[in-house]
Amino acid sequence: MWSAVVAMASRTKYFRGTEPNLTAFEIFCKAHGLDQSEVINSLVTKFLKENENQETLDAYPMQRDHTYAIFEKAALIAAKSELARVLDLMERNQDRKELFQLDLVKALRVVEPIYKKSLDPELAALLKKTEAQLQ
Repeated sequence: MWSAVVAMASRTKYFRGTEPNLTAFEIFCKAHGLDQSEVINSLVTKFLKENENQETLDAYPMQRDHTYAIFEKAALIAAKSELARVLDLMERNQDRKELFQLDLVKALRVVEPIYKKSLDPELAALLKKTEAQLQ
């Protein structure tokens, strides 16, 4: 029976920690005969596994299924539609502009994360119109 040894690439990463946690960690590892690097690697692996579906970490490379794109497209269409609707109401009712500003603010809360993800040019144009309306 043959066994293969898999060599994993490694690199050194330095980070700042707080006292007394770092000292307690060092003492604990020495007292129990543990390799600090192995413990840290185990904790990083556990953290990544537990948080791989975390939606709020934009920098984390998420693995999405192929149907996820349709939800992003639907959110983009809805955001453009709602922002255009509120802008149209404001333009047609200049005398009641203040009444629709709260609706505009609510729409912008929904639009912001969608725009940041998509950087859609049509949505960008609507945002420029919005900026003019808020002046």
